Parts: sequence; C-alpha cells; structure tokens
Amino acid sequence: MSKRRRKAEIKVLPLPNAYMSEIAACPVCGKDAEAFGRRALQIVFRCKACKVLFKRTHDLSFDF
Repeated sequence: MSKRRRKAEIKVLPLPNAYMSEIAACPVCGKDAEAFGRRALQIVFRCKACKVLFKRTHDLSFDF
C-alpha cells in the first residue's frame, strides 16, 4: 500500500495591494494564476485550476 505524501507548505509574507493584480502563467497547466503573497522579493502565485504555488523567476523591483 502506498503512503500519501504531505503537501509542501510554502510560507509566504503578505503582498502590498499594488501587486495583488499581477498575473502569471501556471507552469503546470498554462492557465492564468493570481498573486498570492511574496517570498523574499519574489511574488508567489497560486493557480486556481490545479492549486499549484510557484514563484516568478525574474527580478521585480519593489518600491514600498
């Protein structure tokens, strides 16, 4: 019998409201994913279709 794996939890910090409208393509299904939070200076996105969390790979300038 196979064991069920736990989902990996990515701890994210709150994202300023100015960046909540960011959208990126999901690397798994290709659909649009909305901004969920931030990890260091990278925006973390969550895909509603497949529930995947991912980060953007290129640099963004945050002006708080």
